[in-house]
This record gives sequence, C-alpha cells and structure tokens, in this order.
Amino acid sequence: MPDPHQPSSELGSVSAPTHRALKSAVIRGPTLINVMAMTAKQRKTTAYHEAGHAVTGRVLTLPCGYATIQPDYAKAIAGHVITPEPYACLSEWERRGKVRDSGNAVWYARIITYMAGAEAEKELLDSTVIGDGDDRDQIALMAEELPGGADWDKLEPRLRAMARMLVRRHRGRIELVARALLAKTTLSAKALDKLVGRSVDDVKVNAPFLLAMHGGAS
Repeated sequence: MPDPHQPSSELGSVSAPTHRALKSAVIRGPTLINVMAMTAKQRKTTAYHEAGHAVTGRVLTLPCGYATIQPDYAKAIAGHVITPEPYACLSEWERRGKVRDSGNAVWYARIITYMAGAEAEKELLDSTVIGDGDDRDQIALMAEELPGGADWDKLEPRLRAMARMLVRRHRGRIELVARALLAKTTLSAKALDKLVGRSVDDVKVNAPFLLAMHGGAS
C-alpha cells in the first residue's frame, strides 16, 4: 500500500469488490467555471471547501491523505482531498480495534465528509453558488451501496444536517486549515493531522479481544 502521507491519485487498494464510483479516492473540489485563471475569491472558496473535507474526515476518524488547492486546468478542477475508499477505511478501523455493529458507519462517515465541503462554503463564507457537483454525484453512488435498504430521501437531509453541525463545531479547525492551504497550496497528510489535531489514530480501541489484551497487559 502506498504511503498515505504522500500525494497520490489513489490511496491503497483492496481485493473486495467495489462500486464503479468508489474506486477513486479523490474528493474533488469546486469546478472551475473559468479554466483560464483562478481568482483570489475562487482560491479562498476552494481552500474552505477542501478544508471542510479534510477536517471533517479526520474528526470522523477516517484515514485521510493530503489536500491541495492546486488547480487542474485540464480537468477544470480547483482542488482535491484524498481519502481511501470504504473497504480500506474499514481495514484501518479494524486494525486499530474499532468494531461497529452497523455496516453503515463507514458509508455515513464518508458521505458526511463529502458533504462537508459545500457546507463549509455555505456556513463559513456565506456562498450561494456551490461547486459540489462531483461531490453530489459520488454521494448518490455511495447511497446506492448502503446496506439495509435505507430511505435516502429521509436520510440525506439528516446526514447533511450532521455535516453542517460538524462544520459549525469545528469552524476554528477548518479556518486554520484553509489559511494554511492558501499559504502553502498543498498540505501533506501528516501536516493536516497535526493542524487538525485529530486523525484515524484517535479511534478508540473497542474490539472485545483487544480490550481483553490491553486489560491483561496492565
């Protein structure tokens, strides 16, 4: 598996079957309307959008990679954040002893993380034109993967409200990361973990056999 602290278009690979849209580990930023130049306003909006993704993913203890606001003019993309696909996330959680009864946990966490970019724009910058078309496409495809026949029409507003709440709660962290992105353009996973103060390593050990092992060692 590639080092998650290094820039990459993918973050790990797994043998489990994945949905066609979930092979990509890239959460794309706002679409560039004018691909010839990125204005200062677009750059700030992109920084807050990507910071929303980066902070929320870490708060939800998803394994996360680097973030950038370096535009890709060929693809008309303003920036992106890297996070592994769901089975890789589950693997990282299990390795740290995080066991959930619900198979939906990782899907909810990733969907909320995808939603957080747009919510950061709206809540922190009062943006009314949100460039989250690709995020919404990916969210819709992840919704199809939810086990248990979830009612997406009812679930979607609940998850978006949770994303909005997390953005408000972690406003300081998002603003800190956004300022750092504006200053440096690209931040490594390690730098982001330090700035946010949260990461996948904050997952609490709650697997019974690991708790027993820890208890026996004390």
